[in-house]
Amino acid sequence: MMKKGCAILFLFLTSLVYSQNATLLQNIDYRAEELKHRLNKSGDTLILEGERTIAKVAIFNNDFERVFVIDNKKTHIPLTNFPNGRYVTEVKVYDKLIIITLIRHKPIDNTSKNLTVSSIENIDEELTIQSQNEAKGKTTTNTSNIAEDSAPKKSVRFYWIVNKIQKGHSSRKIMKIGDKQSVEKAIRQNKIDLKTRAGRHNELVIWEVYDTSKFLRYKRKNPDYANAENVDCFNTVPFYKSGS
Repeated sequence: MMKKGCAILFLFLTSLVYSQNATLLQNIDYRAEELKHRLNKSGDTLILEGERTIAKVAIFNNDFERVFVIDNKKTHIPLTNFPNGRYVTEVKVYDKLIIITLIRHKPIDNTSKNLTVSSIENIDEELTIQSQNEAKGKTTTNTSNIAEDSAPKKSVRFYWIVNKIQKGHSSRKIMKIGDKQSVEKAIRQNKIDLKTRAGRHNELVIWEVYDTSKFLRYKRKNPDYANAENVDCFNTVPFYKSGS
């Protein structure tokens, strides 16, 4: 559930950056020092630069939400198609969430249909997986561990990727929203890891997400989402599952 007061909590830790199209309430808490965040001169682009890799950026309010998978230390996020309003911006940097408040206060013509964030192109376009593509041999990934589903395929916007990596007596879990290219890369790496002594206990689970905003809200309210049934925002049968 999105919290209306989430941004208010950080007002006393912010400084104001104003432009003709947007206002950024910067987080000046010492824990956010590693992330430089500002607007460009026209206020239609959010510029982020971290000392460590920025994994993901979520920008949302009660009526609108966008999630960007970054995997880079620097990124420019276009705001041209964001409606007026106040937004909470969550920037995931390694094991830390840095919160920024963004306010859009001037309409901008939506002349750009494509968003480019790091290496991800056309972030807003829906990704569609169709059974006939697999029948034509278009899929290059070995699908022996991919769950079969005879139901008609829905339009897949993104995927929810959960990767549990074992390292001796410790482990870490990486959870992120990804596109089809990210999924193929994760599966390839997982298959390689499972053949090694160090990575044979690694676990990778991937779900198809039909509605990214609804899924993220559902996941926040339901920590046990992995065992859910009959949910319309994502396919509860994993697209891919490996490990024990």
